[in-house]
Amino acid sequence: MSDSLLSRTVDRRALLRTGMLGALGLAAAPALAACGGGSAPGGSGSGGSVSWAAWANPGEGERYKKFAAELSKKINAKVSFQAVVGDYEAKLLSQLAGGAAPDAFYVGDGQMAKFIASKQVADLSDYLSGGESPVKLDEFPEGLYQWCKAADGTGLYGLPVDCNPSVLWFNKDVLASAGVSSDPAQLFDGGAWDFGAFTDALDKVRGSGKKGLILSNWWFNWAWAVTAFGGKLQDESGKIVFADDPKAQEGLAWLLEQFKSGNITYAGSLPKGQSGDALFLAGQLAFNNVGRWALPTLKSVKFGYDIAPLPSPTGKDIMPVPVATAAIALNAKAKNREKALELIGNYVSKEGQQFRLSGGGNAVASVKGLDGLATEGGVPAHGKLFNDVVAKGFAMPNAFVSNAKTATELPTLVDKLFKNPSTTAASFSEAVTKLVNG
Repeated sequence: MSDSLLSRTVDRRALLRTGMLGALGLAAAPALAACGGGSAPGGSGSGGSVSWAAWANPGEGERYKKFAAELSKKINAKVSFQAVVGDYEAKLLSQLAGGAAPDAFYVGDGQMAKFIASKQVADLSDYLSGGESPVKLDEFPEGLYQWCKAADGTGLYGLPVDCNPSVLWFNKDVLASAGVSSDPAQLFDGGAWDFGAFTDALDKVRGSGKKGLILSNWWFNWAWAVTAFGGKLQDESGKIVFADDPKAQEGLAWLLEQFKSGNITYAGSLPKGQSGDALFLAGQLAFNNVGRWALPTLKSVKFGYDIAPLPSPTGKDIMPVPVATAAIALNAKAKNREKALELIGNYVSKEGQQFRLSGGGNAVASVKGLDGLATEGGVPAHGKLFNDVVAKGFAMPNAFVSNAKTATELPTLVDKLFKNPSTTAASFSEAVTKLVNG
């Protein structure tokens, strides 16, 4: 297929920039999704028809429609994309119950356990190990797909579509005005970006009258306090063990102290209508702990910005920190199983991700060998760090989501603990461990 965009390397910027608003990305995706937002047929073929569904902002939707058209030619089938808006999970469950769900669909990391337990998604292991798949499991960083396995660690029920690592975006102007002479990226380059330097920057920003950092109860925003200090979040079996790890306890104690001092603000305590994203864009917040999905929203800001990794004990290392991701899964009752597998394989393959993410994408590739996507255009200046953090990072711990009840209750518990001024590292760890490990 020499004339296909999925089989040759071209400059796709002009083709893909249409509608690329990208204001929200993968991390916010599960909350954005569901009721039918229309479908995009990609042509016809003797292989019948096949469909997939996903949440999508306008820019992503345009890109997926183009992908459907190109994939139709490659796999010789009519490929359709269904954009969904609203409550994604509720809509998808309704479709599954009525036998009207698409052949493949996105699953968020907090929902996978439920779909596996109810046998609504199929195991992809045989397909990946066979000779037909255009992508192999070893092309994905191992830490990105563990949550796609069953509770007992068997099978593989989804493949990461792309990812977003937990980094610190920072406003250069806010930091400079607060008296921070070297920004975090410069400190990291010089091997001096440790938690002492981070605390010092937060202290100075607070003293200037602006906010330093806002964090939520989402695991992406707090689990790094365990691992960036060198602590262990879970053991080899997947059991949560940070309650007994001194370095993990040191990290959590540091985080809770920053809450108490006002250096870091808990998002759940903000006045209605305020958010970390909005305050960062307004120039009132020094740091924003989000992924690459923030990039499209920063195109027209007037202040200087860049990214840095979460600090490390040495000041020079990239530590293992959270990486947000979602997966594409196979409907266990797919009407066109063969073509659905081809769709999934091509969607997450190197060529598929190149097509979907190039030219201004808002995520990082989930397969190796596409590092250039995260540094396109040289914005932000330290964009290479996205790739470095992904290589060391980890997706949602399976223990957090392998039980549907735990996946639902964990954010509520963390919210309660963060709002309680008497919470300590020990009490936080005990409560989370009791819920997760049972």
